[in-house]
Amino acid sequence: MTPVDGAQAAGTTTQPERLAEAGEVVLPAGDVDATVAFFVERLGFRLQMIMPADSPRVAVLVGHGMRVRLDVAAHSGPGALRLTVDETEVALPSIVAPNGTHIEFVAADVPLIVPPLAARFELTTAAHGASGMGRAGMRYRDLLPSRLGGRFIASHIAIPEGGPVPDYVHSHRIRFQMIYCAAGWVRVVYEDQGPPFVMHAGDCVLQPPGLRHRVLESSPGFEAVEIGCPAEHETYP
Repeated sequence: MTPVDGAQAAGTTTQPERLAEAGEVVLPAGDVDATVAFFVERLGFRLQMIMPADSPRVAVLVGHGMRVRLDVAAHSGPGALRLTVDETEVALPSIVAPNGTHIEFVAADVPLIVPPLAARFELTTAAHGASGMGRAGMRYRDLLPSRLGGRFIASHIAIPEGGPVPDYVHSHRIRFQMIYCAAGWVRVVYEDQGPPFVMHAGDCVLQPPGLRHRVLESSPGFEAVEIGCPAEHETYP
């Protein structure tokens, strides 16, 4: 497998500066003993630290890929935690911890849902809607406001200034995606598809689901039309 490395694809080895070693979610503790017992016995967390011993006000728990700090002095709201479970436990109802935190259970492997097609005639003129700033500094204009019931999305993508694109290696959880270069050129790279290549006006790419890729640079005035299904889909770095 030929990897798509963001730094190598862009011709640089610059690495972002590490800002922190770890992170944690801070929640109000409420009754410390009751809340710790709930997180340990009901949710399967492990108590990592508690202080002070004579009258606990802070407790740190770890589990399910997260670190939670319960603090009597926390000023934040009780918040919510979402825990992924296998399909046999998806029906578990949401529960509330003693400190007020809502615990939600969701399936770890949610199937891709493609909404039924709501077919209709739809005309979008050049004067319809202004473009807005989207992902990686690219401008997006919605060509299909109805989304045909959520089945499809069509976007007019533009990079007016051109030059390097602040994109990152990513993939989409999607059923179908097509990109048509309408004006200018753009340099892109796809995993296992050889070295970076340039798309010119009139070129088209069909991206299989989950294929990792990155937009590297473009000409001034670059424009493309992108069609995807379903309309709302996840992007993973």
